Amino acid sequence: MLTFDEKHLIERTQAGDPEAFSPLVEKYHSRLYTHITRRVTDAEVAKDLTQETWLKAFRAIHTFRRTSAFSSWLYRIAENVCTDHFRRQKHNTEPLQLIDENRITETVPCPSQDVERAELREHLQKALRTLTPIRRCVFLLYYHHELPIKAIAAEIGRSEGTIKSHLRNARLQLQESLTPYLRNQHVPWLA
Repeated sequence: MLTFDEKHLIERTQAGDPEAFSPLVEKYHSRLYTHITRRVTDAEVAKDLTQETWLKAFRAIHTFRRTSAFSSWLYRIAENVCTDHFRRQKHNTEPLQLIDENRITETVPCPSQDVERAELREHLQKALRTLTPIRRCVFLLYYHHELPIKAIAAEIGRSEGTIKSHLRNARLQLQESLTPYLRNQHVPWLA
């Protein structure tokens, strides 16, 4: 879970030593920035949100319970910061709305591809809402946040086998839900 050094630094920070937080920032800063740039494509905004995340993490360090990885806790704060940013910007905060278009294709899409992508995202979001909360959580942590099974298990307090089971069931349920749409057939739950 936590390395001895991380645990020691977190304990010192929680005890009131702000200097102990700096090595944590050094270790995770570039990963955190990369994580945020997956949600926010503007580099300056991503830098601001990264700084805001570090500030919130420092202020909330006393809430970190050491039952999950520090990075998982930090990414959760980053997600909240990004969500708040999009709310302020009056954008849709659904994670799948924020897919980096460069990850989908490296070519400039034609307008019909934009429409198809938007429609697929909408159907995928609706399909995600049909999942149980635990399956949706595991699915998003694994695919959107790119956390490994072990980190997800630690994050939500379940065994790795249980996480794998939820992930498999989420995939199967989404496949079943989206297959009619992908085959241009009637999708009852969209009506």
